[in-house]
Amino acid sequence: MLVVCPKCGDSLQALKVFVLSNRNTITCSTCSSKLQVENKNVSSHIGGVGGGVGAVLIILLFFSFSMTSNPIYLGLIVPLFLLLLTLVFLLVDKYVKVKVVETVQ
Repeated sequence: MLVVCPKCGDSLQALKVFVLSNRNTITCSTCSSKLQVENKNVSSHIGGVGGGVGAVLIILLFFSFSMTSNPIYLGLIVPLFLLLLTLVFLLVDKYVKVKVVETVQ
C-alpha cells in the first residue's frame, strides 16, 4: 500500500514520503499540492521506536565486540541497520497519512 495524494489520488514517491517529517511538507508531482503528515503521533512513534531500537542494537553489538573481540559483531551492524531502516520505511509507508496544506491552481 503506497501513500497517495488526497487531492489527485496519485501515488507519492517513496523517498519523498520517507523523508517527510512532522515539520516539513512535500509537493505532489502530479497536482503540485503541498502535503504534510496528518497523523503526526503515528509518525513520531515510528521514528522514536526505530531510533531507540537502533541505538540499543548498536550498543549491544559494540558491547559484545568489546567483551569477545570477535569481529562478527561489527559485521552485524550494517545488515541489522539496513533491516531496521527497511522496517521503519515499511511502517511509514503503511501507516503515515498525508493531508493537503496548500493547493496550486
